[in-house]
Amino acid sequence: MKTHFVLSLVLGLMMSSASAHGHGIRSRYRSNDPAKRVYVEKEEVVIPIISPTESGSGSSSVNTNSTSTSKQNLYTRTNSSSSSSLPKPPSTPPTTLTKPIPKPLDLSISPSALSTGCLTYLTSLLSSSDFQDCLPFSLLLSTSSSYSSMVSSAKSTENYDKLNNLISYTSSSAMDQCDSYFTSISSSLASNKNCGTDLQNKNQVVKDTKVAIGNYKLLKDLSGLVDEDTGVYCYLQGVRGERPDDAYLWSLGGGIPLPSKSIPTCSKCSKYILNTYMSYVPDTPTLNGTIVKSAINRVNEACGQGFVNLSTIAVTSSAMSSVERSVMGGWVVGIVVSLLCLVLLP
Repeated sequence: MKTHFVLSLVLGLMMSSASAHGHGIRSRYRSNDPAKRVYVEKEEVVIPIISPTESGSGSSSVNTNSTSTSKQNLYTRTNSSSSSSLPKPPSTPPTTLTKPIPKPLDLSISPSALSTGCLTYLTSLLSSSDFQDCLPFSLLLSTSSSYSSMVSSAKSTENYDKLNNLISYTSSSAMDQCDSYFTSISSSLASNKNCGTDLQNKNQVVKDTKVAIGNYKLLKDLSGLVDEDTGVYCYLQGVRGERPDDAYLWSLGGGIPLPSKSIPTCSKCSKYILNTYMSYVPDTPTLNGTIVKSAINRVNEACGQGFVNLSTIAVTSSAMSSVERSVMGGWVVGIVVSLLCLVLLP
């Protein structure tokens, strides 16, 4: 049974949420239909919808309306999507990608949205060979319309080869050299001659970019996780899944908590993903440790205490204030679009 999200609704969220910032993308789409219902083991479950506020304040909320559902059925289940037809990672990661290659910030670079210095800097950055060679999955996930289209196409055609190759490329060990590159980009982005003023003015495009760059290595490692039982990328299994619960795990890096009724599967991939988040909490100011811990507690309640070990998480108040400033207004708009596209079906 297939979950049906209407793309216009999803992108309508992005437009409404970003309306206070003058982004060109927001006027291109409008919301229409609500999400459809799905049924699991003959019990009705309503997939959560991320709905825009009408005030244009940049905030969004998660609305979950669910009928009474047996917790045991959800707690003990594993990922029900079939992995048999999903491609496995290539034995040798590709060194180039088939064109067209999705581009970060493909609808966000506009003179009306950015200062002259920031516009010049980002335009130069996106066109540089180093940036293109180090194509960041984190920016694709949170800011790329063309990447969302790639995911939608993979789901509608059931052909995941191109997406599989892209993940292999962006997560390969050859990209380790890019870690220091993006560390330097994070610093230069905040320079006053570049986008520092835009950051001070809470420009949403620049905040999205800064947070995604700060989470570059985290998302590179997450995207490369492989289910040892199926030999398939965990990300592809989340994309292919009939329900969005596992896909919601990918929103945690953007400061978006699990919807209140969502329970990810007790799968190895859920464990891998949450353990990876956990390992990055102490040293990644753009990662909200409180949200990660809450998600782990939710999964441990469903799958058994100790399913994911919380002992190494240490969140300081200073780290949290940094995250709240950087993340909650940053990835929320872009990553919601990409994550809901993970469950988009024609």
